[in-house]
Amino acid sequence: MNLQALDRRIAELRLDGYIQYAASSFTANMYYLTAFLTADPFLFLRSNNKSLLVVSGMERKRAASSSFVDEVRSRDDYLQGSRRVETENATAGLIASVLSADHIKRVGVDDAFPIGLADALRRMGYDVQPLSGLIEQQRKVKSARELKLIQEVQHACETALDSAIDVLRRSKTVDEELHYSGATLTSERLKTLIGCSLIRQACSAADTIASSGKDSALPHVAGTGPIKAHSSIVLDIFPQSVESRYRSDMARTVARGEPQNELFEMYEAVLHAQQVAFNTLKAGITGAQVHAAVEDHFRQMGFHTDLKKGYGFIHSTGHGVGLDVHELPFLSQKGDTLEPGNVVTVEPGLYYPEIGGVRLEDVVVITRSGNKSITRFEKKLVI
Repeated sequence: MNLQALDRRIAELRLDGYIQYAASSFTANMYYLTAFLTADPFLFLRSNNKSLLVVSGMERKRAASSSFVDEVRSRDDYLQGSRRVETENATAGLIASVLSADHIKRVGVDDAFPIGLADALRRMGYDVQPLSGLIEQQRKVKSARELKLIQEVQHACETALDSAIDVLRRSKTVDEELHYSGATLTSERLKTLIGCSLIRQACSAADTIASSGKDSALPHVAGTGPIKAHSSIVLDIFPQSVESRYRSDMARTVARGEPQNELFEMYEAVLHAQQVAFNTLKAGITGAQVHAAVEDHFRQMGFHTDLKKGYGFIHSTGHGVGLDVHELPFLSQKGDTLEPGNVVTVEPGLYYPEIGGVRLEDVVVITRSGNKSITRFEKKLVI
């Protein structure tokens, strides 16, 4: 991992180092910095262009073999074998012992660093300075290795979605609902099917969306109850690899039966909006420019948006994907300049309570001349 940007920032601010205290299973920055995965919090220290981990004694050997830091030490090296209960003060004391051993007084931390620990260290005489967004900025540009890992998760995502589409395609319309294998097809059943497929591919599937009918007009409603016939069915999957921790994100809108004409019109407008975004996306363009182009397209097509009432195009055009499902850069009103190696979603959508919602989402990597799609899944409304 190249930490030159972090080292430069440490030097610019005349700090002695940078620290992070978190569980890497739940904190993407910590995993990015260390490649050591654990549900227990541990200490990361960067100083003098070298990285140190301080972990529990039982994790020392595993951390040394799986992380790519320069050195791994045990808490016992500083606590002299005491079995202290881990309270906030005890943790601050441990961190102080580590800093003191390396003659460090001024450190930087990111936004996720516990404020209680920062205050405790300050009371002990340490100067703790915020380095907001530095690691997140570095994570924006993906390496060839990271791109490969995201592609692997996307492949698992498409396999899972294909299994759900297959069930929908073989379902029967019974009045206003879909039935499959002699029983009502529910949102819960579809999400379980998607989840099982992802688990078989060593991915997790938290918060999968399978909404239909009026529920589909609310972008983040996960969906409950029977899947509606003759209406929009929004399937949005954002899995994470259990092993690599990288993610992907994809959405498709389909219908089974005979949807109303307005839904066809919405679908075509969203499909064309995606193409507008694809035609605009390249290095040097801002995420704000991409988002504005999509907004202009919807206005020209006659689709009105009211953010206060929650209908029309009511979310951003896209977001970065990596160790987090939503990360920099963003394709939104305040989106910054895009760079080669950025990986972003392109997910325009339209939502009207009386009709339902339509969202199409692909993942692309930004190149110097344009963009290259990672997503390969077909787009078709009626199945």
